Amino acid sequence: MARIELPQNVVPIHYDLDIIPRASALVFKGRSVITVKVLEATSIIVLNSAELEFEAIELRGSQGVRMGTPVMDPGSQRANLHFDELIKPGVYDLAIDYLGKINESAEGLFVTRYETPAGPQHMLLTQFEAVAARRFMPCWDEPAHKATFTVSVAASADETVVSNMPIERTEASESGLRLVRFQRTPVMSCYLLFIGVGKLDRLETNAGGVAVSVLSRAGSAYKGQFALESAVKLLEYYNDYFGTPYPLPKLDLVAAPGGGGFSAMENWGAILYFETSLLINPALSTESDRQRVFVVVAHEMAHQWFGNLVTMKWWDNLWLNEGFASWMENKATDKFYPEWTMWLQSESARQRAMKLDSRATTHPVVQEIESGEQADQAFDEITYQKGQAVIRMLESYVGEEVFRKGVRSYMKRYAYKNTVTDDLWAEMTAAGAKDIKAIADDFTLQAGVPLISVESASNVGDAVRLSLRQGRFGLDPDSRKPLVWHVPVIAASVPGGKAPTSMITSGLDPLQAEVAGALPVKINFGQGAYYRSKYSTESFQQLAGAFDRLAPGDQLGLLYDVWSLGEAGDMPIAAYLDLSRQIRGDAQTVIWSQVIEIFLSIDSLYWDLGGRQRFDEFAIGILKPAFARIGWDRRSDEADNVAVLREQLIGALGRLGDQAVIDEAQRRFAAFLAHPEEPGNLPSSIRQPVLRVVGLRTDLSLYDRLYDLAKAAADPVAKDQYFVALAGARNKDLAARSLDIALGNDPAMATGPTMISRVAGENAPLAWTFVVSHLKELNAKLDAMQRVTFVPSIGAQSLDSGILKQLREFIDVNVPKANKAQVERFYTAMAFRLSVRDQRIPEIDAWLAANS
Repeated sequence: MARIELPQNVVPIHYDLDIIPRASALVFKGRSVITVKVLEATSIIVLNSAELEFEAIELRGSQGVRMGTPVMDPGSQRANLHFDELIKPGVYDLAIDYLGKINESAEGLFVTRYETPAGPQHMLLTQFEAVAARRFMPCWDEPAHKATFTVSVAASADETVVSNMPIERTEASESGLRLVRFQRTPVMSCYLLFIGVGKLDRLETNAGGVAVSVLSRAGSAYKGQFALESAVKLLEYYNDYFGTPYPLPKLDLVAAPGGGGFSAMENWGAILYFETSLLINPALSTESDRQRVFVVVAHEMAHQWFGNLVTMKWWDNLWLNEGFASWMENKATDKFYPEWTMWLQSESARQRAMKLDSRATTHPVVQEIESGEQADQAFDEITYQKGQAVIRMLESYVGEEVFRKGVRSYMKRYAYKNTVTDDLWAEMTAAGAKDIKAIADDFTLQAGVPLISVESASNVGDAVRLSLRQGRFGLDPDSRKPLVWHVPVIAASVPGGKAPTSMITSGLDPLQAEVAGALPVKINFGQGAYYRSKYSTESFQQLAGAFDRLAPGDQLGLLYDVWSLGEAGDMPIAAYLDLSRQIRGDAQTVIWSQVIEIFLSIDSLYWDLGGRQRFDEFAIGILKPAFARIGWDRRSDEADNVAVLREQLIGALGRLGDQAVIDEAQRRFAAFLAHPEEPGNLPSSIRQPVLRVVGLRTDLSLYDRLYDLAKAAADPVAKDQYFVALAGARNKDLAARSLDIALGNDPAMATGPTMISRVAGENAPLAWTFVVSHLKELNAKLDAMQRVTFVPSIGAQSLDSGILKQLREFIDVNVPKANKAQVERFYTAMAFRLSVRDQRIPEIDAWLAANS
């Protein structure tokens, strides 16, 4: 595949930008003076531009001033600037006056609107990743074209203006506005530039000489205290871990109302977050919200090094940004909050990546991206979650100290530069990470999931002799085609007391190994490697019998492997149900979270089938004792993860039909309606799950009450909670009403798509018919990434085989060729779920009948 890049004969050195926004008219005026270096004589300068209207072009240099003529190519999002004379090699200033659009979805320069007691307000913000900087300024919108930036923005006196660097000066501008000019940035890629304008409050502190702030809409600053404290901790930790101090004088965390197809964006020195990913409202936020804020802050701050200081050369190596930030978010969280067991919590996301990676529509971690316009397709769970899983496996294999030494060397060598994946492995190897490249290449340059099978295991003296065979785990014929990996395998005797055995499997022939201790033996001990584990019937029975003696991570790994192998038909699916009955009430909370996840998945497979009630009764019987242990009300001495499990259990038991939970949720909500001034009637710890249970089972009268609460709520988080709750109604008439509301003006723009997804969770065929009938209105509420994937994602939630055919037709007709691979996964996911329902639900029914 030939990569489509800008010509290399002219490169940017510095951008000097003047921006005058007119939010009321959704336009802005811009002037960009770009210092460029001409490397080869040319009469045409080619750069990126999308939906910008050029008014004047001048090229200034030693040969005087020349006027340019633009020839726009909307298809390739390029502007070809023609000059009458040949431009000789040298340094020039390219000045362009232009007009641009302010968008109402999160791309380029965009506006987000919100309500306040004083009336409607708005913020102006920028979002440039992957290739939307060209919607804000004419530029070389490719990560390898790093440059410095100075920015000036016109704003009113009561507005705060934020950019990557501190303010240099403020001066008078036209029409009574002031012009805020910022200091020059370091060398960086275009997509990391940021501008924010609005009526903001600032919560600020100093951390080792760096000014750290949370900026949020007026009146919300107090909600940023946890994020600010977290940022200070993380800054010190990252400075030490990376061995390179944070290089900017300030770090702003900017909270924006609304939302988009992402949670946050790592702009250097001015990270953009949507409010739910940064702010904690004591009256509305749950423990899971608080944990999520820390994780997202940790992720985006890790990017200040991995991504911003050192940047991938092209989008095919995006995983160097996202895989490492995803790995570091868990590593940092585990450092400060080990009781959250974040590595175990993150296993669910890794398993989603493995499911994607087990289909023909997968791709390597390092994937081919033909053009910048295709870069959005790289932002998926293979890049993020498989990426972080591979990194964790490699760190475990070479050791934490050697791995960190390699990271530090990489940061120092490539600061302010661009890299490819091999640059990282070279630094790791130099740091002493033996054989890392062979393992890393197998897991990053080829797609798929290894399958390590224990074909036999027998006691031999004081050891266990294993026969292991490597294969490939797949969910369709293409994904089962043989591949070979160098797979690090750690095996250990479950009785314990003996050191685990480490080995490498690297071929299709069986590997004979001995493990100290006695049977049974667990492979992928510690659940640190990226592969599926399969056991012979005898070995599995022995391991299942010792389930209580497994560490939580190994319990979790066994549960996920057994379920996945059962789905694929590689072992009886009933084995998972048997295991679920062995889980003790005091099991690690993340184990119960896994069971909830799978039970709800099975429940959804019963759509439009008989037998659902029998399964739901079984699931309630397993989950209810766990809920009885923790109860409805949070105790002051309980672990944080118990509070998270409470949220999950209320939601799951309410969906599965546990009448006691439904009645209590409705009772508590009624008490809240009668006395909303009493926070104890609906405390934040259970507010969201209670609202969702109430919304799921709502009738018309209660639906109207939720709708009134949503419209009247002043806090945008509370407003979203009500709208999302009512969108979960199972009643089809109410669900249809929610779809109409979602495209109206009552919810925030970004809330509408969330509501539609929520409707699809209970009424997928209804949601599908609605979205394909309202594409134009829907696309106006979606950002660039969502426009490609959102509608197929709604169809894929259905279990109607007729919709599978419609989804095929929709993709064939509506999805551009460049995005086909990205979207095909929704079709294959739906087809697989239909096959699982057809083939596995009868197995589950038979097991339930035999084990009632």
